[in-house]
Amino acid sequence: MSERVADSTIKGFLYQFNKTILEIVNADDEDVITVEGVVEDVDVLSASGELEAIQCKYHETKEKFIPSLIFKPLLQMAEAYDRNPSARIKYTIFIYVPNEDHCQKDIDPSILNSALATTDQSLSKIVSRISGKFDKVEFLKNTRIVFGPSLDEIECSTKAALELLGIQGSDVDTLLYPNSIEKIAKLSSIKDETERQITKAKLYTYLSSATHTAISKWTLALRNRSEILKNIKQQLSSYFSQNSRDRYFYIDKNEIDDYEEKVVVFFGNYIKKYYSKPSHVTAPTFIINDNIEAIRDLEFRLYTKGIKANTGLVGNSFVVDHFFRDPMKKINRNHIEEREFDLRLLAMDSEQEAINHRKGDDLYLVCSNTPNNIELTDVNFYQVGISSFNELEYVIGIRNSHE
Repeated sequence: MSERVADSTIKGFLYQFNKTILEIVNADDEDVITVEGVVEDVDVLSASGELEAIQCKYHETKEKFIPSLIFKPLLQMAEAYDRNPSARIKYTIFIYVPNEDHCQKDIDPSILNSALATTDQSLSKIVSRISGKFDKVEFLKNTRIVFGPSLDEIECSTKAALELLGIQGSDVDTLLYPNSIEKIAKLSSIKDETERQITKAKLYTYLSSATHTAISKWTLALRNRSEILKNIKQQLSSYFSQNSRDRYFYIDKNEIDDYEEKVVVFFGNYIKKYYSKPSHVTAPTFIINDNIEAIRDLEFRLYTKGIKANTGLVGNSFVVDHFFRDPMKKINRNHIEEREFDLRLLAMDSEQEAINHRKGDDLYLVCSNTPNNIELTDVNFYQVGISSFNELEYVIGIRNSHE
């Protein structure tokens, strides 16, 4: 996928997430919003039983609106209506196209007729599922198109709406807004529809208890990326100033752009900063989503750099107590002359349950999604879903810049 297409895709999702947050914050207390609903991107069920099904489209590269831009969502809505014409559903296509005034319009019957007559193969499959009894007139009475604002504009509106929630002591730009985006992104990935439902009260409760900024590809795609990274660095600084913290890092190697090239350098930088003095009392534990063979190769690469890793292996067998033992040290005049090992290195793919055998003080999840086998009870955990070791070193205080 080209960088331009990838950027466009991310913006499309952010546009949808912002619209979802606005619907939640502006909803009545009894309304239930379903993220990635049964019908469309956002389903808003009011207390009266009426459902508004909203599909979002973001087309910043188009110079003007042309009907074909809404053929797919319009046909998908027509199919949903045809399956259940008696349902109390209002259909909304929420779309951004440059040079279009923000407004609401009825959809002209000629646009629907053109969509139904399309020769596009992928759209023709949808048309083939619409019955001959489909009532176009009634469908269009319940369908509208809303030309929305740009991504930057809707972001400003979303932040203003979150401000009105009145959550005291929480910065909107670097805490409430990115955490709201991350919350909706996570809900959208859940398979069970009932677990994708949220209310204004639930969002309020979630944001009220948030003390750290969740970092993921979605929050780092926001305009204030540098400000968010700076904020999470400040949030974590108190923990990394304590020499006695027992720290675990789970790293998804597939989400780090420079993993193979920089992982050994990162471990070396971490040891130099946080495990090089007698006052640094606890060896760090790093868990990688890889097999034991790859971890042993990494162990050798570290050894050639003068860094000794404990992989928990006794011969060819993994022994969990051997993995979690404390390293023997030889200290002379406040200087570590020799240490049995500098870090623990666990192959998640080979030993999935070992991470839960002994829990540390802090668990840093360098990933977008937490593996199901990691237990998060009784441990401080932080989502640090960055994409490079430079950014990771920055937020945990090893370097002064994330560039």
